[in-house]
Amino acid sequence: MAKRPVYPVICTDLDGTLLDHHSYSAKPADGLVADLARQSLAEVVPVTSKTHAELLHLQQTLPLPFSLCVTENGSVIHGPENVIAGEDDSSGRITMGVAYPAILDQIAKLPTSLRRHFRGFADMSVDAVVEATGLARDDARRAQDRQATEPFLWSGTDSELESLAAVVAETGLRIQRGGRFYHLTGHATKEQAMARIIEAITGRKPDCDIFSIALGDGPNDLAMIEAADFGVIMPNPQGVTIVSAKPGVRTAPAPGPEGWVSAVTEILAELGLNIPES
Repeated sequence: MAKRPVYPVICTDLDGTLLDHHSYSAKPADGLVADLARQSLAEVVPVTSKTHAELLHLQQTLPLPFSLCVTENGSVIHGPENVIAGEDDSSGRITMGVAYPAILDQIAKLPTSLRRHFRGFADMSVDAVVEATGLARDDARRAQDRQATEPFLWSGTDSELESLAAVVAETGLRIQRGGRFYHLTGHATKEQAMARIIEAITGRKPDCDIFSIALGDGPNDLAMIEAADFGVIMPNPQGVTIVSAKPGVRTAPAPGPEGWVSAVTEILAELGLNIPES
């Protein structure tokens, strides 16, 4: 019996993983991504906290060919309609979490005692987002173009924040703690989005053995990394590195795109795929 072809699906975080933590360069990973796409040897899928508008802008800046992507920390999947069956009339988009209008509707219904402490991106002008984030104006606009999550600043007490969490939980929402911002989201996760993508690609390629590879450097990447067939933790140059007790999860030899290339090339070789240099 002939051996079935192997088709890896590489789900990757961006900042600090596929992209350099400081320069945001993808070199030398961009060359490998281009080779994989040109030869149809694997699917590279960005899985990021960025909005779709931010990711599309980034794709114009960096030569990273990809057709599938996951934005807002697993909340939305985007891709061609022949791969991702679109919802309603938006072909090629699946909202894994709660749609943004529904989130804003729940925010509007918050008790005044809690709402007065809540300041989300939708409450802010572009200039206010610039001031709060340090982003350039165009970048701030793209960050405000949200589809399934709402970053917010909180001026209340910790106990009031617990009350907020309890109130939104009743509507199917949760609060995620970020750096400066909290995020109001549904219960979608990066690993759930990865599973949905693997399911879709398996349906498209029934004659192939599909293997998932997941890479990331943050706590919100860990479950995705551990759920993949091959999980890779990327070292963080800041010295804060996630850890996993799951056998088989490896750590890349270097941070950013250099470590990305080393880890992915090693895994592809283990799968019997040796990529000719372009």
